[in-house]
Amino acid sequence: MRIDPRQFQVRREQQLRDEVMQDFGVRKALAKLREWRGGKGYGYRRNLLSSTLRLTRSMSPEIADTVAQCKEMLGYESPVEVYVTPEHQFNATCYREVKGPTVLTLSSRLLEAFTPAELRFVIGHELGHAVFDHYGLPMPITATIEELGIPFVSRPTSLRLYAWCRSAELSADRIGLLCAGDPEAAASGFFKLASGMASERVRPDLATFARQVESLASAPEAREKEYDEDTLDCFSTHPYNPVRVRAVWAFSRSEPYLEALGRSTDSAWALEDVEQVIERDLQLMEPSYLEEKNQTSDTLRRLLYTAGLAVAAASGGVEASELEALGRLLGSDHADEPTDVPKLLGDLDGRIQAALEVPLRNRAQLIQHLTIVAAADGSVSEEELHVMEDIARRLEVGAQVVHQTIRGAMHPID
Repeated sequence: MRIDPRQFQVRREQQLRDEVMQDFGVRKALAKLREWRGGKGYGYRRNLLSSTLRLTRSMSPEIADTVAQCKEMLGYESPVEVYVTPEHQFNATCYREVKGPTVLTLSSRLLEAFTPAELRFVIGHELGHAVFDHYGLPMPITATIEELGIPFVSRPTSLRLYAWCRSAELSADRIGLLCAGDPEAAASGFFKLASGMASERVRPDLATFARQVESLASAPEAREKEYDEDTLDCFSTHPYNPVRVRAVWAFSRSEPYLEALGRSTDSAWALEDVEQVIERDLQLMEPSYLEEKNQTSDTLRRLLYTAGLAVAAASGGVEASELEALGRLLGSDHADEPTDVPKLLGDLDGRIQAALEVPLRNRAQLIQHLTIVAAADGSVSEEELHVMEDIARRLEVGAQVVHQTIRGAMHPID
């Protein structure tokens, strides 16, 4: 069976990519990246060859067959090499340089614990990135590249690039589901990635995961304690964007998916209905408080600045790169070094208290943005991590959001 992957690409991803590719700053950033690379390739592959194990068909016929089956379904003709990385976590990535084969890496832990159907979902997801050429718009470097200290891409466009990146994950998930042919394999794969567990004591269910994110879409402004607890469940269920779980569940019920696999389409959802669910959910993940002009946004922006300074100052002083990160989030007028950091940090308690009046999803977004500031210098120190955990707890978000966001950012498009 062969499919046309473009027919299954998330509509929002297509729209955002067309939009950002028309941006002058994005085109300049991509041109600069091509100039830096100078047509060279193979560096990433060379590093893998020297530090990991390349899987051949003779070593693992099962993995070779899975890759071949996914390639055949997708009509993907470029060569694919598979490498095993010695990691104790579940992890998979896919990458293609200017020249050379597509490189797929799977952690040893993932290979040991995932079932054949779960592996088809993971491998299909990674090849989905290759099929849709997500590497043609590399992130996050396209959004952050500078020349003489000046970013090529404006702050609003940078936010659109990150929105595209999230949508791209959903397109890749659809390809993973098509290759696996089994929604329950996606559910168990998501659960293992989120929990690190491979025990048969827990039976994951995709519909249950989807219901856990329902509150994000159905009552985004609710502030009751019950809603807050449900929303935190969403953040703790999956280390990446919780919208992914709901999007896979909705797509598994769609007419195009069922038709592609030769299954009954009775009571199937129209693809338009699926796209509307996804677009509504994705909209909830947009950092609207950074752009809106109202009291809630002002409260959050003031807290983000003060909390960002607290995180940046935690490990011995505020770095220029951390101020630049704040400037990217809040505007260039926030990128200058403050004259009296201790005085500004004196406002932190009051601003945290004021922020408790805004919806939980906005507070969770703010915590996610703090991780951008913390990682601006290339690493997150223990001191910075402790400050973020403390702020998250005081905002009644939970420290798990900090850890999940950092984990997801390690592989923003994998």
